[in-house]
Order: sequence, then structure tokens, then C-alpha cells
Amino acid sequence: MKFSFQFKEYSPKTEEVYGTILTLGNGYIGIRGEIELEPTIYGTTVLGIYDYTPCFYREIVNAPRVIGLGMMFNGEPLNLSTHKLLKYEKELDIGEGSLKTWIELETNRGARISYESLRIVHGKRKNVAVLKFKFKTDKKGLLTLINPIDVDVANPSYRPEILVRHCYAEELDFGEGFIYAGVKTIDKKYTLGIASSLVTDEKASRSVVKSANGIAEVLSIEVEANRVYEFVKYVVISSERAPALKDKTLKELGEIKKLGFDKLFVDHRKYWSEIWKKAKVEIDGDKGAEKGLNFSLFHLIQSLPRDSNISLTARGTHGFGYRGHVFWDTEIYALPFFIAVFPEDAKRMLIYRYRNLEAAKKNAKLNGYEGAQFPWESADDGYEATPSLVPLDMAGKEVVRIYTGEEEHHITADIAYTVDFYYKFTNDEDFMAKYGLEIIFETTRFWASRVEFDEKKGYVIKKVIGPDEYHEHVDNNFFTNLMAKHNLLLGVTYYKRALNKGGSWKETVDRVGVREEEVQKWSEISEKIYLPPQVDGVFEEFDGYFDLEDYTVDPHDIGEARLPEEIRKKIGKTKLIKQADVIAAQYLLKDQFDIETIKKNFDYYIVRTTHASSLSMPAYSIVASWLGYEDLAYEYFMKCAYIELKNLYGNTHDGFHLATAGGVWQVLFRGFCGIDIEENSIKIAPRLPSKWKAVKFGFSFRGIWLEIKITPKEVAVRSAGGKEAIRLNIVGEELFLGPNEQIVASL
Repeated sequence: MKFSFQFKEYSPKTEEVYGTILTLGNGYIGIRGEIELEPTIYGTTVLGIYDYTPCFYREIVNAPRVIGLGMMFNGEPLNLSTHKLLKYEKELDIGEGSLKTWIELETNRGARISYESLRIVHGKRKNVAVLKFKFKTDKKGLLTLINPIDVDVANPSYRPEILVRHCYAEELDFGEGFIYAGVKTIDKKYTLGIASSLVTDEKASRSVVKSANGIAEVLSIEVEANRVYEFVKYVVISSERAPALKDKTLKELGEIKKLGFDKLFVDHRKYWSEIWKKAKVEIDGDKGAEKGLNFSLFHLIQSLPRDSNISLTARGTHGFGYRGHVFWDTEIYALPFFIAVFPEDAKRMLIYRYRNLEAAKKNAKLNGYEGAQFPWESADDGYEATPSLVPLDMAGKEVVRIYTGEEEHHITADIAYTVDFYYKFTNDEDFMAKYGLEIIFETTRFWASRVEFDEKKGYVIKKVIGPDEYHEHVDNNFFTNLMAKHNLLLGVTYYKRALNKGGSWKETVDRVGVREEEVQKWSEISEKIYLPPQVDGVFEEFDGYFDLEDYTVDPHDIGEARLPEEIRKKIGKTKLIKQADVIAAQYLLKDQFDIETIKKNFDYYIVRTTHASSLSMPAYSIVASWLGYEDLAYEYFMKCAYIELKNLYGNTHDGFHLATAGGVWQVLFRGFCGIDIEENSIKIAPRLPSKWKAVKFGFSFRGIWLEIKITPKEVAVRSAGGKEAIRLNIVGEELFLGPNEQIVASL
């Protein structure tokens, strides 16, 4: 697959945006795309490395910068800001996971310099990053290269004036052909071993410099005019907990230097080639959509954690937005793609939740509940990481109160929903026995303790924040109550299923201590849980919502900036909502509503939603496609696909909106292609955008890889492997797809 993205503008401000959209990562290391020749506050992101921080509990660490490069020619420092810039081009090739840069500049002393580089964060070797670069000048002279490991890094905090240092150098060392930094987080929980080496075939003198900034090797070369000089910078970053961390890091540095850049690059390209065999989406007739969707998937995939110590963070390895915390975004918006395409990777992220189940149980107990209450924001230890107060000024006199950590409880049901979704897709019995059942039972226990009984309404859930988030301390949020009901029913269903299956499933029931009387109570609560009523077919988002001041917006615009100031100041007293809430519930639990009810709710809420959250448009796009609102569905799909490339929300510099990237794929899968997973079958009812001539992609269903191609006239599904037939329902027609067979159904 060949998809590349070119960028030709240079300024410090645009570099911050480029930094995010040109990030390279491999699920362990994340290196932003800023040019290596310029200083930046951004170092390296290492997934799973966190440290304590003011206000935000724990945050992902801005680790030492390893990709930076200093250059001097004839004693004159070379950078883009102080010389005449003649050419500046960058190209991100998502097909092979590489970043190329071309620079031409004229120095203040009149020398013309050409610079070209190729950067990778290795796909197979998770600890490795490599930079290959070329240098040429029209004058002879002395070229000095500085290869640093910059340990003088810190995280931006709640104000740009405040930086928080999270690591320090325990050891700075060097030897023949290497420099090394042993770095520890301030809480002493994590240690990084970082080694680097700058290599050339040219005759060069080498020296090493230590300072408060870190350690650097310096190469000096007498260069001739108009000759190209090549160099390779090798980097190894390891955080494995081993007493011989330094030896292991240096050993791997020696191995990759011996292999050389070309072999490393070949292996790296093979890695991405294998990824794209499964992940790519081909859209005939709409290259813009195809390009934007695959760009989104590229960044989603390279942020996928390599182990279950951490899950997919809200803004990936691309920046420090949301402090590297994990939200409901992961389960509801990002995970469905991985469940369908890379189920083993999805399992790892669900195991992250299981690993933190004890922390969730402690969280519930702390708040006076039973079972497991997952935190609204979590980091490496699974405890609540949502700040309750965030200062707005340096003196701390002005603060904003944050209630989401205390009241946005629907995340607990969201996680249970996704565990069930994973099982439906994969039929992974072992996962459910070891992890999934316990998550479902403990989250069910939470809701059984969270509800209160009201003589008139039944079981109610008071004082919550729904996905909307403009309205706090509300009672009976529709999304929360419906998802809680679903969670309770899952507890009942899986208890009965476990008894029927016996074996390891029944052992889990006994280990968790679930009893028949408890399950009967779950069933009673689920039957009597209160759902806000319908008025003219529209569900009230929460108690009292319909009594608020009405205000409507243009559904083709997004954000709060378009609102009059007086509306912004009292937005919580209006019917405006931040993102899909009732519509998100109807999207997730589609089978509980008829299409006319969904339409009435969509028409009502779409003009009252600001889409100030990037999570809003995917849900609305999917439902719009169900309703035949093709133009709006497609508009939202394209906005989401280009959310970073167009810096739609103005905060791309904070990191990639990974939930939106997953949402884009869900628009394709559940919206345009109309694919739903039922108990034992796949339902397909396409609604392709009119300009699409065909769409082709693959996904895994219960261990069988399926390739699907949809045109306006037919659906073709081919299976690869498997031993049993798969039941399909294509626009109402029941079909069976055997192993290694293809079915073509007319539309």
C-alpha cells in the first residue's frame, strides 16, 4: 500500500502540529515528528512509564529526547530559524512507517547546505529507533555533528509556564561507539536504559561531552564541496526490569549496528506490510476517504501497547493531552477495530482492565459501593487519576472544579459492554473464564449497589454525569441508566451461561462468589431500572432536561466558539449537549429501538449538539447512515478522517484523537457497510456513500479471517480457513459461508 502525506511549511507553530501528525511509534516508543535539527520541549514517549504529578495524580513521562541532532559547519550552528530556508519538505509514508525530510538552506556566511533524512521507529524491534541522514554543501570545511541524549526534559503542566520534571539521570556513560544514559523516574518506579551511536564510513574524530543536559557524542569531519556524506544514528530505549539493564541495552545497540540500516529497514517494511494486509481499507471512487481513513488507522495501530500493563491512551504516544490517561474512549471507540482486525491485541487491552480490577474494587469501596467501579481516568496503577481541581492561574486563586471522576460512572458499564462485544466477536472461551466473567460480575455488583429504589420510578441512579458532560449532578441520565441495565443483564446472562458450560466457567463463578440470590436481585433491578420517558417519541436525556432553556445549532458546524457568549456562560442551563448521549446509547444498543424511534431522537438531538468533543461525530455519523441521511453521515465521516490533518479542533499539538480514529473505522463498518454481530451470525445491510464504487477490507470472526467487498449492487464475502460454516444475513437473506468459500449476494 502506498500512501504518503507531504508537508512544506515551516514555523515553530506548525512544527507543533506536524509533531503530532508525523509521530512514529511501535506500541512502546513514540517519537513526535518535529524536525531533529531544532530544539523542542518534546522528548520521547515510552508507553507505560508514568510518574506522580500535581493535580493529575500520575501522567505519562516526557522521557529524554533521543532523536535530536546538532550540526555546525565551519563553526556556524545550523538551524532553520537563523538561516535562509530555501526548501523544507516532509513526507510521512504510512505504508512503510517512515518519515523523510528534505532541507536546503543558505548560511549567514553564504554556504549552501542540503540535508536529507529518513526516520523509523522499528516495528519488530520495539526498543529501536533509527535516523539515516545525508549532508552536502557547496563549500569545503569542517562539519561537526552532535548526537545527544537530552535528559533535560519536562512535562507541560496545567499552564504552559509550569513544567514538571519526571526523570533524572542516574548514570551517564560512554565507550567506544556508544553513549549511554540510565534514567529513573522521580518516584523511582521505572528505569530507562538509553544507548545511542552515530555511525559513518567517513574518517571522523570523536569526542564525548557530559553536561546538565545529558550526554552527547561529537563527530568532526573535513568535508569536500558538492559531495554527499551519509550517517546513521542508532537508538535503543529499554525499560525492562532487569539488573543488567545497561548491558542488555548496549548489547542490542551492538546488534542493530552490526545489522546496519538497510537490513533494519527491510524488516521494518515487512512488519508494516503484514500489518496492512489485514488493516487496509480500499475505497474505489473516493481516494480522499480512503487516504484519510488509512491515515487514522496508521496512527491508531502504532499507538497500540505491546503489553497489558497499559491500554490505549486518549492521545496516544503523540502528545501529553489528557496526561496519557485511559478513558472510556478506548473501549467504546477504539477497541472495536482491534477486536475485529487484531483480536489478540484487543485482548491485551481488556486484560489491562482485569489487571486493575482490584484497584477498581477499592475505588468502589472508597465511594461506598460494592463490586468494581472503574475510574473515569486511569494510568498505570488503575486508580482514579481525574483531577478534582485544576488551577487557572499561577497563584492558584482561580480554579475549575472537575466532577467527572466523581460522577461519570458509565465507564464501568462501557467496559462490561466491550468485554461482551469481544466475546461475541471472538468466542474466546479462555479469556472469559480467566478474565471476562469476573469483570462482568464485579461491574454488575457495582450497579446493583449504585442504584436506589424510588417508590414511583423504581430503581434510579442519582447524581451522575453522562457522556454529554455539560450537565453535572443529574439524575437518571438515559445513557448511564440504559448501559447500567445492560450491564446487569450481562451479569444474569453470563451467570446462567457459566452454569450451563461448567468447567472453568463454573470455577470462576465459585471463585468470585456469585450466588443465585444475588443474580435474582440483578434480574429484578434490571427489570425495574428507571429510564427517562419519551415525549413525542424523544427520550429525555435526564430528569428535568426538557425543562431547560432551548437553543439549537447548525449541525454542519462544530464546537462552542460559534455560540454567543451569553449562551456559553450558561450552557449547563440550556438543552445544548457536548456530544452524542441518547444517540450514543441507541448506537451501542441498536437492537432495543425501532428505526422510527431512533429517527425522532436523532432529529431532536442533532440540532442541540455542539460536537465540542471529538467523540461526538462518529456516533452521529453511524446513526445518520442508518437513517438514510447520507450527506450528513459522509460529512461527519470525512471530518473525523481529517481531524488532525486539518487541525479541526485546534488542539492537534496535544496528541492524536485516537478514539476518533477508531470511530472512523466504526462508521465504515457499522454505518456504511451496515455490519452487526448478532449471537451466532453476521448481519450486513450496506448503505454506501453514493460516490463509492466499491469498498474492500477484512476482519476476523471467531478465528476465521473474512474478506468483504461491497459495491452498490452486491456483497461478496470470502472466508480463509476455519472448520465451520458462518451464518450470514445479507439484507434479510440467510446464507451460510463454508470454510475457504465465497458468497456473492445481490443488493
